[in-house]
Amino acid sequence: MNNGLNLFAEALVFVHGTAAESEAARHALLCEKMGDLETAATWRHLQGAVRQVKKNPFCPERRAA
Repeated sequence: MNNGLNLFAEALVFVHGTAAESEAARHALLCEKMGDLETAATWRHLQGAVRQVKKNPFCPERRAA
């Protein structure tokens, strides 16, 4: 996985917790509605990265509690 994308996914999980994946999806939809398909694709990749981060037993979400 792209290290920058992974770091951003970890930050998103740290800030949004269990809502991080839906937050990424929301941003992707907004970009799609504005016609920015390249940025929307990045948010979709980030959504998948969030899913992977949340599977990690050392997920930042657990450290924030």
